[in-house]
Amino acid sequence: MSAESGARAGRNDQCPCGSGGHRRKYKQCCGRPREAGAPPVLYVHPSKQGVTLTTDRQTMGRPYGLLPMGIVGLANMLRGQGIEVQGVNLPLEYRLDRAFDLRAWLRARSQARVVLIDLHWYEHSFGAIDVARICRQALPDRWIVLGGLTASAYAAEILSAHPAVDLIIRGDAERPLSTLVPLLLQAERRQDPSGLLRQVPNLTYRQGESAAQSALGYTATQEELDALDFCSTSFLEHAFEYRRQQYVLPGTVEEMDTSGLGGHWLCIARGCLYECAFCGGCRSAHRALAGRQGLVCRSPERVAEDLRCLAEAGVVQVALSHDLASLGRDYWLALFERLSEMGVRIGLYNEFFQLPDRAFIEVYAQYTQLAHSCVALSPLSGNERVRRLNGKAFTNVEFFAALEALRACGVPLIVYFSLNLPGEDQSTFEETLSLARRVQDYYPSHMLKILNSLHTLDPLSPMALRPERFNIRVNASSFAAYYHYCAMTALAHPEARIGVHRGYVAAEPPALASMAARWEELRRGREANILPIPESW
Repeated sequence: MSAESGARAGRNDQCPCGSGGHRRKYKQCCGRPREAGAPPVLYVHPSKQGVTLTTDRQTMGRPYGLLPMGIVGLANMLRGQGIEVQGVNLPLEYRLDRAFDLRAWLRARSQARVVLIDLHWYEHSFGAIDVARICRQALPDRWIVLGGLTASAYAAEILSAHPAVDLIIRGDAERPLSTLVPLLLQAERRQDPSGLLRQVPNLTYRQGESAAQSALGYTATQEELDALDFCSTSFLEHAFEYRRQQYVLPGTVEEMDTSGLGGHWLCIARGCLYECAFCGGCRSAHRALAGRQGLVCRSPERVAEDLRCLAEAGVVQVALSHDLASLGRDYWLALFERLSEMGVRIGLYNEFFQLPDRAFIEVYAQYTQLAHSCVALSPLSGNERVRRLNGKAFTNVEFFAALEALRACGVPLIVYFSLNLPGEDQSTFEETLSLARRVQDYYPSHMLKILNSLHTLDPLSPMALRPERFNIRVNASSFAAYYHYCAMTALAHPEARIGVHRGYVAAEPPALASMAARWEELRRGREANILPIPESW
């Protein structure tokens, strides 16, 4: 926070984040220590490893410490209803303090009535349940509620197999949560208040010994998403340290930044227009899990206001949930023009779902703070047939045309390949190596990182639902499979580089070990730009 913004906040009794309503609305400041107390609602973001997470980076796999972006809006929605929320990011707490004790943290807030745990990404399948068990031990009579895409996909199975979990919200959670939490706060010792749970939309709950569910009757609208506050993280312990963790530099997405620069992942839309083979957040998955048809975008005016708020809070880079270029020319022009009118210039991290055109690149470079900006392209393979099979509809010629425009505008770049996607074998991988070499030779070294990693099967991805199309065999089709996958892969191990425990295998498995070795050969003398294949899942 700058001295100027702090002084302005003091004069106007506003939060130092620059938003005029935060202190008056939430009775607290984004950047100040929280007062002691016991809010009625707690939130825990789990690590992949659960409560047994350590900080030994030599053996520990990635804990996945970024919160789902929707959590910020949901927490602030409850606070807007007058319901105080206090949250903790378990991977961050362990990173800051090896002696952090989740049980002690929970018991110090024993008056809380509801605990929210996100299970959005399958990588948290073990960790979320492990956290739920600890919550049940520390706060035995409290309501424990899960939500997120993975929880939505396997809601009935989770309730049947894991008694520590009481309730699961499927799909979009705004209206269900705003209805559910007041009911739970009135309930006595985890008893359904007059059978009202069945009236909450999108809810899976216990009815006797079995799981029951209400209809998937709610999907968020643009107006509802625009009304949410996706900026303030003051409900979270160590919010300032979490802001530092979100700053993205090429190749350092999961690393704690030590320079003190602040970042923020911002929700700008829900859903997707695409059907990438490996993605459980594709168009059809959103339709099945949330009843969403296509894409729901927040208005460019509201997103611009969020960027202004974050810039005034000292955030220098905002990572976007969706590719701005894919939202259409009218959308991104309106956003950048509004930012210009407000005098806001901030770094943006944008992952392109397909390829941007030159006009977008030039406007992006003109209106963002390039020193804190970065974009990502995902050719996945050097072979165009493999690329199309997996959802990326562009040629190598078109890819290099985009690179030329990005280079001319001085935009920092991350390029993503994948070693084990359907169709990639030793022959096509030689084309991948060739393309990566060409990119490294062409793009300025100080602005480039090239990554190659392995995919794990996403629930409800096209690969999971139509394996025959991709010539694969699926061996992860239940929550139990993902739970055990996460438990098995909590530690880093060289097996992660050769496709072990990935939820599927090719009908004709390629020689991933030799392909990984070829990538390491490519890296020799190019280590500054080409990263090693990660030894963790």
